[in-house]
Amino acid sequence: MKKTGWLRTSVVASVSAAALTMGMSATAVAADKGTVSVLNWWTSGSEAKSMHVLQQMLADQGYKMVNDAVSGGGGSNARTVLKSRIQSDNLPGAAQIKGPEIQQWCQTGLTQNIDSVAKAGNWSKILPGPIAKGMQCDGHWVAVPFNIHRINWLWINKAAMKKAGADMPTDWPSFVDALKKLKAAGITPIAGGGDNWQVATEFDAIAMATGGADFYRKAFVDLNAEALSSDTMAKAFSRLRTIQKYEDPNGTGLSWNHDTGLVVKGQAGIQIMGDWAKGEITNAGSTPGNEIACIAMPGEHDGFIYNADSFEIFSHTKSDKAAQDAFAKTALSPKFQRKFNMAKGSIPVREGVSLKGFDACAKKSEKDFKQAEKNNALVPSFSQDMAESGAVKGAIFDVIARFYNDKSMTPEAAAKQMASQAKQAHMMSQM
Repeated sequence: MKKTGWLRTSVVASVSAAALTMGMSATAVAADKGTVSVLNWWTSGSEAKSMHVLQQMLADQGYKMVNDAVSGGGGSNARTVLKSRIQSDNLPGAAQIKGPEIQQWCQTGLTQNIDSVAKAGNWSKILPGPIAKGMQCDGHWVAVPFNIHRINWLWINKAAMKKAGADMPTDWPSFVDALKKLKAAGITPIAGGGDNWQVATEFDAIAMATGGADFYRKAFVDLNAEALSSDTMAKAFSRLRTIQKYEDPNGTGLSWNHDTGLVVKGQAGIQIMGDWAKGEITNAGSTPGNEIACIAMPGEHDGFIYNADSFEIFSHTKSDKAAQDAFAKTALSPKFQRKFNMAKGSIPVREGVSLKGFDACAKKSEKDFKQAEKNNALVPSFSQDMAESGAVKGAIFDVIARFYNDKSMTPEAAAKQMASQAKQAHMMSQM
């Protein structure tokens, strides 16, 4: 792996003393066979439950996993803590990192080669091609994937729809019609819009449904200026404005799992969110695919926007290498893949794992994933750091947030700004 001479002291980050102390004390206790500190941002009920599964499985093998969870939707706070721990010479043994950011961290020379674990586990054969490629850097495995999430889902309370006299949407016009009927019935149509991350997640799904996989790939993976500034992108922005009209105007600052709870209770009809929402739905006593329906975001196009949660393994750490290897190996074991993804709401990233006992939405997700992979309709999510990260992702988020918060801004102007700012951010990131 390439080392660039990148200096740890060049990282400037601001974190609380409590968060830093947490990271420093986490590696102080060692189990009989070793300890691994795992930095992540999974703090909701279902997410914490998912990590406990791994913690217990490692404990059964004689390893201690310290779950260094840092709250903050999208992981921005966890990233800040990671940079601070580099400064204090206290890198975690593994950290939740995904998408292009895996390659960026690899180039610092601080990541651990886990080729031996990958070879023994036959990872190149048991993982989908696009995801396997993303876990490698300079020909070496440096990260382990945990799951596959679908981003472009609608979660719909069936009882709320029935009360409103609304049908399940099959296209954009019927979707808007359902929103109108929910509002007329006194039910918040859309639970969402609480922060920039959630709004970007909504736009993610809208863009796919409006333009399709080829358009999405050109815009958010290739950063093609024509696609970013196109009439199709403007149409997607126009649809986001429509969605905004049916969201709770007092929803700013509310977390995604709070919004999921509103849907489960029937106080809101629909949420646009990745299928990590299923964990919260299940924890609340409902069944995804039963009381809460799941359908892909309706529009002119089908496709599968994916997010693969993954953990990069670090060197220069106080964690034990044996525990790091056990962490990576266990994460892709069939037993863990079943237990973890049942709790998390995702589907196994390891191919061939039985979905017996999984809910109907998981089975539909797996079917749609395989079909999308076959039809070249599988794309990495821009909103979940799978397509772009850093300055480019920030530029895209900024334009979406500006459009959402400034009702005088036209969809056409937003599309042009997105093309301009994404190009500028990409150029700056190459310098």
